[in-house]
Amino acid sequence: MDGSGLRRRGGGDGGPPGSVAAAAASVDELAAGGGGGGGGSGGGGGPVCGPRSVGTVAVLFVKAAHQVELVATVRRVISAAGVGVEVSDRPDLTILLLTAPLPLLIRTADELALRKRDLRGEVRSFSADSLGEFVLEEDNPSAVGPRSDALFTPAEQILLLEYVLDKVRPDAARFDDIHGNESLLEWCQRQGYVRDVYPLHEGDAVSAIMNSFSRTSPLLDYEALSRMQAYFGDKVALYFSFLTFYTKSLALFGVVGGLVSVGVTLLPQRAAQLQFAFTIFTVLWSVALLSNWKRRNVEIMYLWKKLVLGDAADEAIASASRKEDYRKQFFGELVNHRITGEKIMVYPGRLHAARFAVSALVVTILLGISARVMVWSLHFEDTMQVWRETVAPTMAWSRSYVVKDLIMGQMPLVVYLGCLNLLDRVNGFVAHKLTDFENHKYASTYENALVAKLVAFQFLNMNMAYLFVAFVRRDFVRLHASLRSVMLIELVTGNIKETVLPVYMASRKKAAAVAARDAATKAREEAAAAAASPLPPENDVVLTQAALSPDEGVFGDYFELVRQFSYISLFASAFPVGATVAALNNLGELYADTFKLCRLTRRPSPARALTIGAWMRAFEFISVASIATNLAIIAVTRDAASSVVGGGRSKTEEYFAMVLVEHLLLLVRYVAGSVLEGCPRWVRDARAKEQYQRTKRENSG
Repeated sequence: MDGSGLRRRGGGDGGPPGSVAAAAASVDELAAGGGGGGGGSGGGGGPVCGPRSVGTVAVLFVKAAHQVELVATVRRVISAAGVGVEVSDRPDLTILLLTAPLPLLIRTADELALRKRDLRGEVRSFSADSLGEFVLEEDNPSAVGPRSDALFTPAEQILLLEYVLDKVRPDAARFDDIHGNESLLEWCQRQGYVRDVYPLHEGDAVSAIMNSFSRTSPLLDYEALSRMQAYFGDKVALYFSFLTFYTKSLALFGVVGGLVSVGVTLLPQRAAQLQFAFTIFTVLWSVALLSNWKRRNVEIMYLWKKLVLGDAADEAIASASRKEDYRKQFFGELVNHRITGEKIMVYPGRLHAARFAVSALVVTILLGISARVMVWSLHFEDTMQVWRETVAPTMAWSRSYVVKDLIMGQMPLVVYLGCLNLLDRVNGFVAHKLTDFENHKYASTYENALVAKLVAFQFLNMNMAYLFVAFVRRDFVRLHASLRSVMLIELVTGNIKETVLPVYMASRKKAAAVAARDAATKAREEAAAAAASPLPPENDVVLTQAALSPDEGVFGDYFELVRQFSYISLFASAFPVGATVAALNNLGELYADTFKLCRLTRRPSPARALTIGAWMRAFEFISVASIATNLAIIAVTRDAASSVVGGGRSKTEEYFAMVLVEHLLLLVRYVAGSVLEGCPRWVRDARAKEQYQRTKRENSG
């Protein structure tokens, strides 16, 4: 083995195994002019792409000893999979631009049964044998800008290309230190030979998405969301669809919450009745939000993919087309499948159970530690209050208003927020490590397990202090003040973190990249002249996008929404105006998230999805818990149960009556959810019409 990690011995180039290995084969009519030839400025080896397709993935190799042989080997292996490769050299980097020629896109889309619109307007599983029956994407309203491969959207091109690249594995005969089922490019990254791998942004597409916003339209409509789905893929588009739907729903909740706040201020003697009415409204609003989103989710998937969620046949089609591969980090034993005889990787169930038990124990211990820390922060607030009232007036340095009230008065809040952020970081780190330790086979189960841990930590960290104040201290005024302070502070700091700071950091990175590029201009020109070839104009675009922050996905964005939803739902009766604050925040959040995704971070890898996944269960859990917390605030914290259930009863009878009210509201929530959920009628009618027309064509044929 040499210094590059390659074995110097004979053998193949280590092409991709399985069905994608056939990607180098010809496809009758389309492949006639697609094979062989040059692969860019570096010479032969890859298929001719003609004009580069919209979906391009950049690979940045660092310059080091033995890199020439490594780059050449990687290029041959990737080209053998049918991928177009263009190579450009810089003094400090070797840039590979990877694209998928149309024949490769067609073969891979056929393998994945990609859902595409045909000439009759139906969306069905793509088939290479029926290529002439599918509509060009430039005739599709969800298309974004002109491109050479008009059959597939930009997101689909990247999705298909990355699927092929993931199947290109390093050959053990030529590469050392291979971990699990990692791809060749992942091996290069782990060894430190590749600095970055990322899809390239397209200026026209992101401009079209950003132009969807206007002063008169701060929300994204269906056309804008379809553009987003065509460019970023299903998972990102579903997040923005949910955020738009949630923000619209918050408008009514915010108006009612504002009116209740005014009513409580003007009619304090009716405060308990108003808060009880608002609790009922919160229950109905939350169940309407989640149930109507499920209906909206069904509509979106039908419009995008002609799949009806909840239909067993359609979900089987979707499951078969996903072809979810093992996680790269999954490890186990290779055994023969009991039916097919193929080699599969399994991990013994007893070892899985042991790992889950260890994980559950650690989570329980951390939850206990988090609870103690948050209660300690409240005791610190009490200590500071006593100090300000008794000690501060007797000392000259602490007697002033600035020190005693402004500085020391806000110190407990600063300590609380500091503890909260520290616990968020520690628990988030531990949650990721524990989920890694559990050795999940698929990415979907990994994400579900991670969401469950983070929501458990978040529920306790964010709400422990409020629950303690509400039900142990029974201090309604303090509860209201704490919620108001934290929500307003998070509104300000969140917007700074989401908008001001990313813009500032992006401008700093861009300035540094421009300075470095200008300093290297002369060296680049000399290198290009020595190679007797013009400098590829794409290099500037590739390096400019390399300076952008890596995309972090929508996981953190969903987490922020869950946190916000818990504030406005669990303690709605204590802080009704919280929904108004949340609605105003989300209007800015929608634009900030879009701007960050389009302008401040690298293009994310598209991912297919049908729903928002485990996050829906998190919202539903909070929705159910909010019934108990809001009624308990009225009965325990305000000691106003008699205002709701009538006077002349003992405390035990009042509490028992409130428990009955809680169960009644749970029943109402269940019934309302059952009525509101389900498939919209127009979707059922459209599906019935499709089946009728299909049957009619078959009978006439």
